[in-house]
Amino acid sequence: MKTNILKTTLAALALITFGCEVDDTALPKVTTTIMKEDFQTATNNTDLDIAGWVNYNEVGTLKWKEKTYSGNGYAEFSPLNSGSPINLAWLISPELDLDANPNSGIAFKVAQHHLDVDAEGNSLKVLISFDYDGTNFATATWTDITAQANIPTKSVAWYEFKSSKINLSNYSGKAHIAFKFKGSGTDTTLDGAFQVDDFIFFKQDN
Repeated sequence: MKTNILKTTLAALALITFGCEVDDTALPKVTTTIMKEDFQTATNNTDLDIAGWVNYNEVGTLKWKEKTYSGNGYAEFSPLNSGSPINLAWLISPELDLDANPNSGIAFKVAQHHLDVDAEGNSLKVLISFDYDGTNFATATWTDITAQANIPTKSVAWYEFKSSKINLSNYSGKAHIAFKFKGSGTDTTLDGAFQVDDFIFFKQDN
């Protein structure tokens, strides 16, 4: 009887130990949000003015706007009725400290409306810089990471937000992310708009 009890106990302990090892390797990564901007403080149809964010019109008079619809706030650039043949506008994030937050990344959502062509002339690019000083964007070095993002094309339904998640774990330093819009206020084939929402800077804890 004692022998049977001992064998049963040892078997149970082995099963528990093995189970713990399996569970440890199967644990999901824990994500911590370091910074989030959901644009819920937006005042509809005003130039975007949110602490830490830079809103700059490189070409043309219009800037990114704060917009609201059905209780949701977001950032939008539309060149419609701007009168400018070319509109170039930058929306630049606050500083992201990658050294203090290794194994990090960004997530955000983008939608479009009235996009007639998938072309450089009416586009949204996602860029990253490690030497932007918060003021002189033109002298900073910007790397195009748009290929890693999910930017909606003209085939996507208007106002349908698409989610993007970009891994920044291979980078170090202090970074800024820019959303660079290009469109036209005089060419109706290039007057589509883009919207940005739910920008998150996060890290994986394990």
